[in-house]
Amino acid sequence: MIALVIGFWLLKVVFKVGFWLLGVIAMVVIGLFLIRVVLWLGLAVAAIGGLALLAIPFHS
Repeated sequence: MIALVIGFWLLKVVFKVGFWLLGVIAMVVIGLFLIRVVLWLGLAVAAIGGLALLAIPFHS
């Protein structure tokens, strides 16, 4: 019975650490993905802004 309790406790600890590691890895992956998306959006906005700035003098 005591061995069973210790086994379950160890299992709980292992799962806790495992899920914590999974959470950290998932956060890092999602963070990197979001940073990439933001960088691409920034690049697109800069490109559109640059095109608009270049197009205005020729337009008038």
